Amino acid sequence: MSVLQYRIFFDTSAYIAGLRSPVGAARELLNLAATETVGMVVSEEVVTEIDRVVTRKFPDLVQESRQIWKELKPEVVPNPSVVDMKPFLEKLDKGDAAILCAAHFAEVSTFVTWNTRDFMARGVNKLVDFPIVVPADALKLFRNWIEPFLD
Repeated sequence: MSVLQYRIFFDTSAYIAGLRSPVGAARELLNLAATETVGMVVSEEVVTEIDRVVTRKFPDLVQESRQIWKELKPEVVPNPSVVDMKPFLEKLDKGDAAILCAAHFAEVSTFVTWNTRDFMARGVNKLVDFPIVVPADALKLFRNWIEPFLD
């Protein structure tokens, strides 16, 4: 018997928001992932981007990020092929297209981001069959999903 798990794809912006703040919805999502209450999913592109952004913009958080990363043990999915990304490239730049396409093929429950300008632009949500939300809304969706299991 397999255990059903709510799987959240973390965009770089959501991870960094959780890293930078000890409170808030993004940190709570990281806490849920650390306890394996939710499954944390990222792509190879996100792993690379997180390392690049933290090293460049938040060098004082590099060690903390690496420690948190070890505790999280995220599922890392491969980057999609250029062919698979084609419909995503019509709405997003190459990096964002690769990230959202990877989430699509990972069949996640939701996609969490603070990049609302790009990922919540008109028509982007039609590329996927899961909600694209900010961290607080991801918590609400998880709460709604888990409620029937708590009865």
